[in-house]
Amino acid sequence: DLANEIFYEIFEYLDMHHVHKGFFDLNKRFKNLLNNSNLLTKINISTISKSNFEYYYRSILIPNRERISLLRLSNPFTTDIVFSPANIILKFISLETLILDNIHVKYLNEIFDYLLDLPKFHSLTLSLADYIGSLDIFIQIFRLSKLKHCKIIYKIKKNQPLLPVYFTKYDSSPIQYFIINGDF
Repeated sequence: DLANEIFYEIFEYLDMHHVHKGFFDLNKRFKNLLNNSNLLTKINISTISKSNFEYYYRSILIPNRERISLLRLSNPFTTDIVFSPANIILKFISLETLILDNIHVKYLNEIFDYLLDLPKFHSLTLSLADYIGSLDIFIQIFRLSKLKHCKIIYKIKKNQPLLPVYFTKYDSSPIQYFIINGDF
């Protein structure tokens, strides 16, 4: 019998989707190991099919959403599922870091409204899938009162004039690190 700590170390090198799929139903020990560990607190979902993600969502994300501290979604359909309805993010009460790769701008306003209410949330990374028409997204970011780290990657159409953004309502911000990769 190997110690639980050895399994935890091995699991850290694997994608949680594969750990769950390969070990969860193997026996009672592995089920308890996964249910009672901190492994399921950092969820990084990069390349996964829609059907596999739907299983992953039902069997891993939903039962563990109160424990998840980091959530990374890299496919637009994962965002559709996780944030439908958008207020589902309120159930992720331990969420500290949210990374959304290839997210569509249409989701952001509603998601921002709910991020305001997460008690531990402080880090946001956004990589936008489509062109932005205005820089109002920055106003939404500055509304996040607990945000300390932010990285945003976006693109605008060539020769598209952007309206100025006025931050006069925001005297201060808790943001300590703000990385902008896009035209300003």
